[in-house]
Amino acid sequence: MIGRGRDLSKERNRLSMVVKSNEAQRLDNFLVNNLAWKSRNRLQGLIREGLVTVNGEKTKASRRVHLDDLVEIHLSSGLGIPDDYSERKLDVIYEDEWLVAVNKPPGMLVHPVGRHVYDTLINYLHHRYHSPGPSAEEIVPRLCHRLDQYTTGVVVVGKKAYAHREVQKQFEQRLVLKTYLALANGHFPPERREIDIPIGEGHCLQSALENEPLKESRTQVNVLETYDDCTLLRCSPLTGRQNQIRVHLAAAGHPVAGDERYGGDSPGDLPRRRHWPLRYLLHSESIRFWHPRLKQQLELKAPIPPDFKALL
Repeated sequence: MIGRGRDLSKERNRLSMVVKSNEAQRLDNFLVNNLAWKSRNRLQGLIREGLVTVNGEKTKASRRVHLDDLVEIHLSSGLGIPDDYSERKLDVIYEDEWLVAVNKPPGMLVHPVGRHVYDTLINYLHHRYHSPGPSAEEIVPRLCHRLDQYTTGVVVVGKKAYAHREVQKQFEQRLVLKTYLALANGHFPPERREIDIPIGEGHCLQSALENEPLKESRTQVNVLETYDDCTLLRCSPLTGRQNQIRVHLAAAGHPVAGDERYGGDSPGDLPRRRHWPLRYLLHSESIRFWHPRLKQQLELKAPIPPDFKALL
């Protein structure tokens, strides 16, 4: 588990997955869909070798798995980590004895989820920093907060448990000042400086705005530049709701460009945007918090990614 000494850059000899309701299918198809780093032939071979069980029983590749089935893979040599661990370069924008901050690229998850077991930010940080040797103090990177997969920018990570705990507490208590750059559809009214709309948990705009219970949510917004059919905004969330900026801009009628989940357009579907990045355009520009060991305010900034910069 993260934060309890396990090195997430090392191979795992056993992986357990529970089948969800929307995943009822052949066993080999289920494995292909959930283990992106293994080929179908290799997974079918593991099944033939009896290294894959369903509810504790060895089975065939053609067996259909159903809701709540437990699928386990047993390997003596591990599940197979990516080949590029040592080659993947992290864009470190700040580092000291207690903390490290990274400019997260688009498309990278910050922690393992689903079939992404090894190819996440925390895995690469474990590969870089984890030092289990008896003569050295163990460094176990711990995320102080999170960013969505396609949101880029500053991510703060604790290298020491004390620093992680204290900085994470500041995020939870809303003591951290965060700014984001967002390219929003349409012409956002420059006189509107705040969006104050309660939101809840939801995978689409309607459910995020109508599901109970809704929680107070406020975002400051400043117009930086207005273009033909979009607006560059600087947004500062005053509360910490999930996907807050994306939901708020969509609720205001100006969703983040490319954010199909919350009602934005698809860049690839619009001829005038055929050269745009195929993702939503939201960047964590800066984070300011109190450094628990240096005893001073620390402001960290991340340059926008090249594709976003080129577009502007």
